[in-house]
Amino acid sequence: MTPRRKLSEIQVRGLLGRFDHQISFPEPDEFIILHGPNGVGKTMLLELIRALSGPLQLYSLFRVPFSEVILGYSDGSSLKVCRRSQQQPTLLPDEEPEATTQHLFFTLTRPGLPEVDSQTVFDTEEYNSPRFRDWASRILGVESVDRNNWMIGTGEIVSTVDLVYRYAERISARSPRWAGEKVHPEIRKFVGQNDVHLIETQRLLTLPAPEPGEYRRSAQSAATSKVEEFGRDLARRLAEALAENSQTSQELDRTYPRRVLQFRSDSPTEEQIRQRYAEQNELRKSLSAISLLDEKVGKIDIPQKMEAWQRNVLWTYLEDTEKKLSTFSDLLAKVSLLREIVNARFLYKRLEIDRRRGLRLVSDEGSELGLSMLSSGEQHELVLLYDLLFNVQPGALVLIDEPEISLHVSWQKRFIDDLRRIAKLVKFRSVVATHSPQIAARWRSRMISLGPDADAAE
Repeated sequence: MTPRRKLSEIQVRGLLGRFDHQISFPEPDEFIILHGPNGVGKTMLLELIRALSGPLQLYSLFRVPFSEVILGYSDGSSLKVCRRSQQQPTLLPDEEPEATTQHLFFTLTRPGLPEVDSQTVFDTEEYNSPRFRDWASRILGVESVDRNNWMIGTGEIVSTVDLVYRYAERISARSPRWAGEKVHPEIRKFVGQNDVHLIETQRLLTLPAPEPGEYRRSAQSAATSKVEEFGRDLARRLAEALAENSQTSQELDRTYPRRVLQFRSDSPTEEQIRQRYAEQNELRKSLSAISLLDEKVGKIDIPQKMEAWQRNVLWTYLEDTEKKLSTFSDLLAKVSLLREIVNARFLYKRLEIDRRRGLRLVSDEGSELGLSMLSSGEQHELVLLYDLLFNVQPGALVLIDEPEISLHVSWQKRFIDDLRRIAKLVKFRSVVATHSPQIAARWRSRMISLGPDADAAE
């Protein structure tokens, strides 16, 4: 199998019109920390990486102010994107603001392969047509203010570029080129092979895509708690694990008589049988704690001395049981780590797993608590941990923006340790953008300072 390509270097010029950043991410390192004051472009840097990883997101590239970005990879390949803007002249002083044409120039370099060049254009003028304005009013619930600005449902005025960014899925469905259609297919394929997962600062609420006519509702009324959403997601995962276990059990039970009657040369000892059975009982207790097994399953009394046929029957039974229980192994590891970290942080309450509701809170006095009873910091901690454990694909690059939001200082100090434990289980690398000295202090060797004085400090 070909080794997976890893991001190893990030260069950006003209970020926010003023900053040049060069970031090294050595292949063996599991994480790096971007540290710096507000306004140096940490969030936008993460957005650029995400836009050029996974499905190509042109609307993000056009939205972020930069001149050039280069992503270098462990296999020697690199992707360079240059951005050029050209404003259309205003004829009279009292005319509406100028429309803007933006060009993106792509260069893909790979060892042993020809260089691939491509370009695409974003012209705000094309969103000025009466046809698009009518569509945007009906479908998005927004109104054109002038040639380059729009009023959205909350009353906020946004630029055409921001409009495309905010309503990317709807506009991409109408104009497929925002999915990267005009970019060379080799570049789209290369970008699509680089899996990235972004955890944004606004992570507690999720806004569903409303149907036409519903866009003028307030964001708050349309929002669903991310904690509740993840609770439902876990309940779904538990149900899927149970269904897989049931299918595996049926297949094994169907062939059990034939297999138990087969001669086997590797006759196990009584001690091996007892040890394996004891290990499985411990696993059953762990699965019972996350509501995947009934703890009241009858126990087997294993004789001190057994005939060969008895050992064969029990060993076949234990082999089957191990295969059945193994269907839960990945989910058990993730849920157990989630509970361990969360319950070490939360005060006067504990997180339990419920087969029907997914996540359940219980006070130290044993009373049921609603998920809405969690503080903002507790919700941020739970949502962040769950997202990392269950929504990140193995081998992905995780981008985490300001993990310290609403977290107590003591929790911030333990964040990287928690992140490393999760990364070891799920197998991902991460870029953490933070203001928190508590998060960065212990890991100066992994810290990259961004800002006007960064070069001098180094």
